[in-house]
Amino acid sequence: MKGLRAVVFNNPFDSFHNTVAEAKEEREQLDRLLTISTPRERLLVAAIALFLLILAGWLFFGSVSHSLAIKGVVVAASQGTREGERSLQALVWIERAVAPQIEAGMPAAIELGGADGGADALHGLVADISAVPQPEALAAFASAAPVSMHRVLISFRRNLDVASPAGRECRMVIELGRQSPIAFFLSGRL
Repeated sequence: MKGLRAVVFNNPFDSFHNTVAEAKEEREQLDRLLTISTPRERLLVAAIALFLLILAGWLFFGSVSHSLAIKGVVVAASQGTREGERSLQALVWIERAVAPQIEAGMPAAIELGGADGGADALHGLVADISAVPQPEALAAFASAAPVSMHRVLISFRRNLDVASPAGRECRMVIELGRQSPIAFFLSGRL
């Protein structure tokens, strides 16, 4: 029995009661170290709690702008139905899941790549969006692809100061609307 006692307790000459008392003192010391006792510590805990509360409120009740940036090629520029209105038509590749979210009337900006590397930014509205039909030979492959080709028509209220935009590469940014940050994070589009 003495051998077992030596294995369990570091000092075989101490009594069981002394060992338990020492362990109790160590626990009490840990309890004292974990308490928040000074006003500064209480203020720090309150500030952290307030920050977390504000962050949680913003995640559920705040809003962030959600936009889509896509690249394409301008295929045509035309005169609009109203005087001074112009429009650009571009072919772009859009993810299949995102394409139904784009509707007529959404704000859009189009940046036309120039020969000098600069870009002209034009701001307008989405007038129309339609899927481009694929040839029958590619139909089986196109249905499995995560993206599809769309024709997007952007209308501008002012006259365009861009000469011959057809055939130029473009970058289009379409504002899809606003949503809560938690919905944005859960959608997986970071």
